[in-house]
Amino acid sequence: DLFAFRGISEMARHPLSEADTVCVCQKHFIKNGHKCFVVNRLISKEQSGASQSLKLSETRSELRIYIVTWNMNGKVSSNDLARLIHIGQEFYDFYVIGLQEVPNCDVKEILLDKLGSSYSLVAAAIMMSLQMYIFCRRSLKAYVDERRVYKVGLGGLGAVVGRQKGAVAVSLKFKKASFLFIASHLTPHKSNVEERNCQYQRISQSLFSKPTTRLYTCMTTSAGVPDEVGCGGTAVKSLLEQSDVVVWLGDLNYRVEGNRSSVDYLITQNLYKSLWSKDQLSREVQRGHAFNGFCEGLLSFPPTYKYDIGTDNYDTSAKERVPSWTDRILYKVKETSCMEAEVHAYGSINFIKSSDHRPVKAILKLNGITIM
Repeated sequence: DLFAFRGISEMARHPLSEADTVCVCQKHFIKNGHKCFVVNRLISKEQSGASQSLKLSETRSELRIYIVTWNMNGKVSSNDLARLIHIGQEFYDFYVIGLQEVPNCDVKEILLDKLGSSYSLVAAAIMMSLQMYIFCRRSLKAYVDERRVYKVGLGGLGAVVGRQKGAVAVSLKFKKASFLFIASHLTPHKSNVEERNCQYQRISQSLFSKPTTRLYTCMTTSAGVPDEVGCGGTAVKSLLEQSDVVVWLGDLNYRVEGNRSSVDYLITQNLYKSLWSKDQLSREVQRGHAFNGFCEGLLSFPPTYKYDIGTDNYDTSAKERVPSWTDRILYKVKETSCMEAEVHAYGSINFIKSSDHRPVKAILKLNGITIM
């Protein structure tokens, strides 16, 4: 049977090695029927290359989105901010940068300076120390419309100690396809799994759903007209479900269960797969308690928290926190959408060591949108 299931849970069952796989969130249509189903699966890189050639020849379209999330731990490091941006032989249509515990610095200008004149800011969602910036190629900006920003505060003393909890979100349309980007910072500590699940539900239900709220910022459409929904008109219901593509990134703060010594041993042996079943987020997704329908690339990189700053050593303080994948990038594609998604290069940026978190990046490739 064709069915919708989560790419996260697939990690625990699939025999392919993490080094040779690409996570695919793919649309399959029944030829003699009417319903579109989602099948998330893992394929080899060799298969991915072959299918990529086929898909390009069939659709002549591919949107490339470079995504980064990083908890900065309140440390000012403009050099490291710039180093979040990868500019190589492969160009990207959009850059989505989500940051938590941001210190007092001009993030937008630092990122724009690194990107250069070929890119332009699409939207910025800022709630004190929780921030997200979206840039696109300047040649594509004319196709970006209906931008809105929303904020859900969940406490955390963001103005005092720079640890604002909650979420910031940007919804937009690109060539008639609807996108929703959410950057969040959820409550910490291993024992607070249910609270994190509740925060996920609250954020999901709150986004653009309360016309009387004044937490979000009004933005204008490409024509320069204030967006009526963002400025207090009739709110869109369940935008999380209505959007063609949803990307959720941030310090989600789900932890790895287990004692420190055994987890350390598995990490030193690069046996990350053995930790997947101990990952709280993977468990909660499998149980249907949070992030239903979301996909994720393989956790084939070291846990991203908690490091001694400036080193490759995990927490040596008296607390000796268990290393965990707190920083994540998840995505989902609407079942009735004709787009197909693949996540590539999901991993940590290990050369950036100015925080107790490692940044996490992913490249999301979407087929089904014609790009000039």
